[in-house]
Amino acid sequence: MAITTYAELKAAAASWLVRTDLTERIPEFVALAEARLNRVLRARLAETEAELTATAGSRTAALPPGFTEPLRLWLAKDDERIELPFVAASLLGASARPGEPGAWTVDGANLAFDRPCDAAYALTLRMLKAFSLSDAAPTNALLTEGPDVYLFATLCEAAPFLRDAELAAAYEARLDRAIAELNAKDARSRAARALTTELPDLIAQRAAF
Repeated sequence: MAITTYAELKAAAASWLVRTDLTERIPEFVALAEARLNRVLRARLAETEAELTATAGSRTAALPPGFTEPLRLWLAKDDERIELPFVAASLLGASARPGEPGAWTVDGANLAFDRPCDAAYALTLRMLKAFSLSDAAPTNALLTEGPDVYLFATLCEAAPFLRDAELAAAYEARLDRAIAELNAKDARSRAARALTTELPDLIAQRAAF
């Protein structure tokens, strides 16, 4: 059975569980599995960019839905993107004088800047977004890349109802292996991207000698 959508994931979990009395609880198991995966995975599959607007007179901008972790923030100015430095919330100064944001942090459910904005600024936030399947959002990059991760995470959340410690341990082992393989693939991808970025500089440096 292919597992490419939320409906197919639920059907596969029901098939593996062989328990008709748990069918109605499978969406709950998927949600619990996603909560776990959102904590333990920091994969490129979760990376996305969101367009935000900083309001004139405000030091904050609401974080987008699904936000779990910030990566980078750019401010749009004169047809280019200027990256703003991240500062820990405890170290971010708070000037009362309005101006262009010079630094940022995450404060609760908001981005916070080092001063009130003197105008409306367009921002691009690079972030990790939560994995969250539903009937309205039936697939995502993780389900496409790692259906086994989704399936075994779901089965692990159902394990307490199975009362079979050996089977539960087998699901955990399969999940651990699937996550390890996904993380290894992600590490190779990041290394390849870093090499692609650095190679032109290395060539230019050697050419200079």
